[in-house]
Amino acid sequence: MLGYEQRLNERKDSSLFRSRKVRSSDAHWQLDFSTNDYLGLSQHPDIKRAFKQAIDIWGVGSTGSPLLSGYSKVHQELEELLAEWMNKPRALLFNSGFAANHGVLTTLIDKQQKLFADKLVHASIIDGMQHGEGRFKRFPHNQPEPVVSKASPCDWLVTEGVFSMDGDACDLNLLAYLKRKYDLKIMLDDAHGIAAYGAEGKGSLVADSAVADVITGTFGKALGVGGAFVCADDDEIESLIQFCRDYIYSTAMPPAQAAAIKASVEIVRSAEGDDRRGRLAERIQYFREQLKQRGLKTIESNSAIQTWLFNSDDDALNMATELQAQGYLCSVIRPPTVPAGSSRIRFSLTSEMSTPELAQFWSRVDRILSQL
Repeated sequence: MLGYEQRLNERKDSSLFRSRKVRSSDAHWQLDFSTNDYLGLSQHPDIKRAFKQAIDIWGVGSTGSPLLSGYSKVHQELEELLAEWMNKPRALLFNSGFAANHGVLTTLIDKQQKLFADKLVHASIIDGMQHGEGRFKRFPHNQPEPVVSKASPCDWLVTEGVFSMDGDACDLNLLAYLKRKYDLKIMLDDAHGIAAYGAEGKGSLVADSAVADVITGTFGKALGVGGAFVCADDDEIESLIQFCRDYIYSTAMPPAQAAAIKASVEIVRSAEGDDRRGRLAERIQYFREQLKQRGLKTIESNSAIQTWLFNSDDDALNMATELQAQGYLCSVIRPPTVPAGSSRIRFSLTSEMSTPELAQFWSRVDRILSQL
């Protein structure tokens, strides 16, 4: 038996076998707690219009890699907008957040440098460190100092602005302190922070973008489109253009997609974006109050990612199944995605959920709990 066949059979025999759910355009849920569309922008008419208009001009594909024929004027305009928005000299577009993180870590770090990464960083960061040349060490979640004390100048600290599984945030003040003390370079993946928080949607680094030397982010979450970017200094971006295999050997994102992203960024930075972020903050506060009132086990988080922790994988799966039967689409996160014993239902909140809708959801939860 081949190795992958054995692994597949073992997974099928466990309670951890994953399956995809086919989503139809006419599917109706009371609430969709599985989406990353934090500001509800994926259906925004102005963004859809920008996409359609750009298709008429550029067609549906970029027709080439960025270093051949795939880099268009609209890509350039988006990169310039992103650099100005994130207060960095330059930006570079990628097809996915995974490619952006992997590309940075396999291109910018050499054999002489060490990497120190949070225990809970995304799989793309883990793969990037494993495939890159730098030596790396993981530190306990949000506790970098004991490990980083072994750093040399220009070593890297890698973390996330908002952590994708727990929804909690890194300590930016601590990062700034460690950066100064040990002369570190810092890479921050702010996929779940950008657009959703801060003035103009600048995310975790709204107060001081200089804390991070390299910022990565995605367009497929709060911005509602797809793709990703890296913001950094001139030499770092130029090095990615020249040497990053994830960038060089991939067809560029369609120009129409870049046009839609540009329209989304403009909305995010406007008064409408402020209003959507305000509504999202209110929904987060309400949801957390309901978790605490019921004494449910959770992780402290002020982000759109909220968690309900369970003692067993089966308990989490059974509750999610009951909620889905009631019309609430929610995701169970189980090992190996999260550590053993920390299975959870992960709720993604959006600005477009109303308080009455959330109140009805909690009423259904109470009914299910009363029957257990």
